[in-house]
Amino acid sequence: MHKLFRKIDFFKSLGWFGNIILSIGVIPQVVQTWETKDVSSFNWSFLLMWAFGVLFTFIYILEGDLKSGKRQYPLWLNYLVNIIATFYLCYAKILYS
Repeated sequence: MHKLFRKIDFFKSLGWFGNIILSIGVIPQVVQTWETKDVSSFNWSFLLMWAFGVLFTFIYILEGDLKSGKRQYPLWLNYLVNIIATFYLCYAKILYS
């Protein structure tokens, strides 16, 4: 059992855990918006800054990973989920407003 713990990378596990939480965190808002079609409380400035912030950060991470040959899959997961979710929320804001 002791060897198992030596093989587990604590910081990699922490990164996966944190990014899974961040990925899951947006899902309740998407589900609520899908079900209620209520977007009245969404602020355009927030939605657009969030959407483009996650998009540009993902591009930055992807470019860095491609250059270095390393892959930060926890970050990829987080940013891809958030890109899809935020652009859906922007779409919903247009559709339901």
